Amino acid sequence: MAVRKVAVTLPEELYDMVERARKVEHRSRSEMIAEAIRTHFGEATYQPSEEERHLLQAAVDEDLAHPEAARPWSEVRAELWNDR
Repeated sequence: MAVRKVAVTLPEELYDMVERARKVEHRSRSEMIAEAIRTHFGEATYQPSEEERHLLQAAVDEDLAHPEAARPWSEVRAELWNDR
């Protein structure tokens, strides 16, 4: 698939939302914005369950409270998959 680079200006609150989400989901800014655009135009995208959202929010809260103790993504992912 061909790609093109685009510069986008976002209000501060949207930028902060993207940054928090991408940090939790270990995704790039481009991935997050591309998914938002796909969702806007009705293309099917992954929707986390309420349990996954809860675990992701807990991970963000933990990281904000104790950034020095951030867990590696592989550990968080294993925990998510083991809970299913």
